[in-house]
Amino acid sequence: MVRIARTVALAPVPRPWLVDALGALTDLAESTTAEDGRVLLPDGRQVPELLLAEGRHLRPGAVYETTEDTDAGKGGADALEGEADAGKSFADAHKGEAGTGTGTGAGAGTGADTVRITVEEWRRTHALRVVFSGSGPGGDLTGRAALIGPDRPDRVELSGRAALKGVRSPLSRFDADAELRCEAWWQAADRGGSACRPPLRARLTCGVARAELTAVPSPGRDHDDWEVTVTVRVRGRGLLGPLVSLGLVLARRPLARAVAGAVADAARDWNTGVPRLTVLGREELGREFLPEP
Repeated sequence: MVRIARTVALAPVPRPWLVDALGALTDLAESTTAEDGRVLLPDGRQVPELLLAEGRHLRPGAVYETTEDTDAGKGGADALEGEADAGKSFADAHKGEAGTGTGTGAGAGTGADTVRITVEEWRRTHALRVVFSGSGPGGDLTGRAALIGPDRPDRVELSGRAALKGVRSPLSRFDADAELRCEAWWQAADRGGSACRPPLRARLTCGVARAELTAVPSPGRDHDDWEVTVTVRVRGRGLLGPLVSLGLVLARRPLARAVAGAVADAARDWNTGVPRLTVLGREELGREFLPEP
């Protein structure tokens, strides 16, 4: 096993602000209506590239579809297609689980990414839960996302499976899951102290290897920022696990550089974007979420 840890300073997200932001977003979603498959804003404008394919708007069983042409602007999309493209073949094999049908959208087999989102639960006093699946030229993706306690954020859960097309190796399929415990995060970020388990945990399993990531915040030295310690553990698995683990140990230095670079890039993006949002009030946030006319 290889263990790599890095600590970065991040601009804080005040919990009251997050509650307002989520409230503004759910208010906006619940102010929309559906007409002939189109999703309409209160002013009558259509939400771009989003259709209600099945069911009643924002009710359990409602299925939304969005399709994006990947042939236009392909240069930028190529770098993302293995990660952001979606999931027909897996959805076909698991359609009973996911409740999203076969996932054969209009873009399947063409230069388009088709994503289907199915509402499992929409109760802002309890939970928002959705299932998603997608299909595109680069691969397949299915998963679930849940926000427990939207009005008073308690927990965020994500899980998914992906399969890359045109990659004949154990690295072509992977599973991922993540959990953020909001109360534990803000307690650690505001007051510090040890936690029984990290408030943010994520895991990626891919072929003969598994990577686990944890993040633990603490108050910055001047309490104007967060100091977040990110720890990544990578290990082999299965019959080839011992051999893979040995290879990981030998490759520890380049792995450490890669992790350090990724953490630094993510921190830089966070510290650029987050302060621009956290100065906005609830009404301003509502306008920020609206698509441009």
